Amino acid sequence: MALRRRETASDRRDMSLNERGLFALDAIERAIVNAQRGIGGTALRDLDDMQILGALEHTIKNRETEESGLIYEHPAATPAIGELGRRIRSGIDEAGKNIPIDERPRRSEILKALNFILESVKAHTQRSAGDPEATRSFMRYISLFTPWPEEVARPLIL
Repeated sequence: MALRRRETASDRRDMSLNERGLFALDAIERAIVNAQRGIGGTALRDLDDMQILGALEHTIKNRETEESGLIYEHPAATPAIGELGRRIRSGIDEAGKNIPIDERPRRSEILKALNFILESVKAHTQRSAGDPEATRSFMRYISLFTPWPEEVARPLIL
């Protein structure tokens, strides 16, 4: 948590998350990493921080529209951003299926977690401005904290 707080230190807003918000944060990061690794669909191997930023903004916009009562998906800037946004929403929904309803993250907590990650990605992009080697620093950062699923990472030799 301290590492994540340091990522958003430039933002003065209160980005503290409760347990359900942390659960949503984990589900979102796992969905991004799984999309890049190709778990649960086609691999989006060349995801960079700007595409992740666009997908998070797209997901936030769709969640806010959904909260207003409209069922509408805003068009994404690129197909990769649209696909990653769908996988993020799907990852949040799938993660919540295995826990009781009263313990699932609420929409406001999901939006807060999305904004938390959005600010973290912005911090990474600002820090790496102009450095072509650092265009995937956020992806590398969250990959460190996301293990491979056991069914995918098991040894192939019997």
